[in-house]
Amino acid sequence: MADNNFNELLIHTLKQIHIRLDRHEAKLDEKADKADVKALEQRLDNVESRLDRIESEIGTFKWVLGIGLAAMGVFIVLLKMF
Repeated sequence: MADNNFNELLIHTLKQIHIRLDRHEAKLDEKADKADVKALEQRLDNVESRLDRIESEIGTFKWVLGIGLAAMGVFIVLLKMF
C-alpha cells in the first residue's frame, strides 16, 4: 500500500513539473518572439533610413543633372552664336 501511495505521489509530482516546464517554455517562447520583433523593428528602421538616404541622393542627382543639362544648352547656344 505504501508503494502505491509513493507511486501516485511521484506521478503527481512529475505532472506538476511537466506543467511548470511547459509554462516556462511558453514564457521563453514569448520572450524570444519579442526579441525577434525588436530585432526586426531595428532592421526595418535601418532599411527605412537607407531608403530615405537613397531618395534624397536621387533628388540631388536629378537636380544636378538638370543644372548640367541647362548649362550645356546655354553653352551650345553660345557656340552657335560664334
